[in-house]
Amino acid sequence: MKPKRVFAFFGESFLRERAARKQIAELQKAQPSLALVTLDGSELDASGVREQVGGASLFASSKILFVRRADELPAPEALAELIPNGLAHNYLVLEAEKLDKRGKLYKALEKHAVVQELPKPDRRGLPKLVHELLQEQKLRVTPAGVKYLLASVEPEPGRLASEIQKLAVYAQGRELDVPELKELLFSDQSESVLQFLDGLGERRRQSLKELRALLRSGEDPNKIFFMIVSQVRSLLAIKSLAALGKSSDEIAKETGRFAWLVAKQKKLAQNFSETELINLLHRLHAEDVRIKTGERTPEEALFEIVLAMTLSERPLFV
Repeated sequence: MKPKRVFAFFGESFLRERAARKQIAELQKAQPSLALVTLDGSELDASGVREQVGGASLFASSKILFVRRADELPAPEALAELIPNGLAHNYLVLEAEKLDKRGKLYKALEKHAVVQELPKPDRRGLPKLVHELLQEQKLRVTPAGVKYLLASVEPEPGRLASEIQKLAVYAQGRELDVPELKELLFSDQSESVLQFLDGLGERRRQSLKELRALLRSGEDPNKIFFMIVSQVRSLLAIKSLAALGKSSDEIAKETGRFAWLVAKQKKLAQNFSETELINLLHRLHAEDVRIKTGERTPEEALFEIVLAMTLSERPLFV
């Protein structure tokens, strides 16, 4: 049986990216000469698929083609046609939230690829993920510290990974316990930051003034930006589930959040329409790209976002 050259990872964004990166690392460890070519699914039309993924010439070097956001491919059928026999000596790694299981691409992957589904873990599955992340970062935390980490950090895989990575840099090989975690964890925000987030959820106009005060006090603008992203995602998820008639307890069970926090955010979510929250996520993503490319400072992006969230007559997405 020929070894498979196609790998597909679906599900939660951090977990699927992590799994794809691990697979790429394994392939490159086995064949160090493999070059990595990263492609964005939304930018890969039919001709691009054939050019990048199609068979290489006899003298061309083999490569790993990593297609991110494969669910946004404009022409998925073009890729589906190449998967059975058009990869030559290349490897193909895909990641996506999900694909239409009735579509040609999913059927081709099901038959010719190693497919892995990675749903968001519930609260019972989070301890296993946390222990894996701790091992990957070679970070030692006491059992009480692990419990505190699970209880205090939002149950989002990417958020947990970010916190654990930060803790590993600080620990330098030492074992961490609860007192140090209380000082270090991103989730332990000052009262003023929490009040700012609540005010933003209530669309209070003085949020702009509160933002200026936070920045003057030395709060990291990147940290505040990340917190707003997390807040908007939470509000959207809770609003969507509430629209289906689910109670706070049911939403808490489904999302892995505490019931009291769900009830609080459910109330805040009433200040936004679902469309507004979706547009805000698009806007935050666009601002994040501008920050990373140097087009805008984090402070400038924050002021724009806060204005968009607090002034209802201001367009939320441009």
